Amino acid sequence: MSDDFQFPEPVPESTQPPEPLPKPRAPTVLPWMVAGMAVVALGVVSVYAKKLIDDQSARAYQAMRMADEYGSRSNKLESDQKDARRQAITSSEKTDELRAANARLTEQVTDKESALAHLRERHRQLVTDVRSAVRTTKGKALTKKIDRILARDAAVERSEAPQALTSQSPDAGTRRR
Repeated sequence: MSDDFQFPEPVPESTQPPEPLPKPRAPTVLPWMVAGMAVVALGVVSVYAKKLIDDQSARAYQAMRMADEYGSRSNKLESDQKDARRQAITSSEKTDELRAANARLTEQVTDKESALAHLRERHRQLVTDVRSAVRTTKGKALTKKIDRILARDAAVERSEAPQALTSQSPDAGTRRR
């Protein structure tokens, strides 16, 4: 069996044919490949950078728009608050005015009896003065005396009118007649 299989005999190295060398590539292909890949990489990077920049500018624009909207809403809210304060002030002023008017009316109602008594007294005094003038004088002198009595009564009435106005205010205190 050993005869069937035999190893080839070694050939001296010098007689062995050299191994074939690989085909040499053209020296210009490699730089063109590198340049092409760089261009593709730059294109991808520029598209990605543009997308990032657009996203950031869109966010900035959205933030500015929201800030403007917030500013306008806050201004509207402030003006609404001022209006509400004004309305509250005018409501309280109106309430105060109504209370003062009610106090004046209440005072007038309570002073009704004293006012009627005062008018009765003035009327009685006027009638007494006119009767005494009629008894003591005649003709033109009577007319002059009655005119003086009426003028004096009108003067008293005018002098009492400002007192009546001041006594009607809630701060005036008691009325004097």
